[in-house]
Amino acid sequence: MSKQSQPQQQQQSQTRAAQTSIPKLDVLEKQLERTAKQKRPLVLLVTMPGCAWCDLVKQDYLQHLARDQDKEGVFVFETIQGGVELQRYRITMVPTVLFLGPQGEIAERLIGYGSRDFYGAYLNERIANAKKKLI
Repeated sequence: MSKQSQPQQQQQSQTRAAQTSIPKLDVLEKQLERTAKQKRPLVLLVTMPGCAWCDLVKQDYLQHLARDQDKEGVFVFETIQGGVELQRYRITMVPTVLFLGPQGEIAERLIGYGSRDFYGAYLNERIANAKKKLI
């Protein structure tokens, strides 16, 4: 086995990020209005440029969810930490996934990326909980 050089690892991370097509959040309030009208939770990934863990969450989970968001009954967006609209949520770590409805957070947020073994189950559980609150 040969070790990959750091530039190769960075290139692979950038390639994974480029393949991830999660819409960027434009106006939070506008999207929250959509959640109310369509009774679909907003799944919002809060990230930072160059965050390798964020890229993994996007690639392994949210890219697929974003692609199938109509079928899955959610809205999926990505935003950068530090935006004015997000100050009320007090994000202290990335990646953080928020589950939002018209009244704010409607399911426990996912902070960090601890384990591939359980992350998908945690994500699915929180989406189910968020959907229940919008019915």
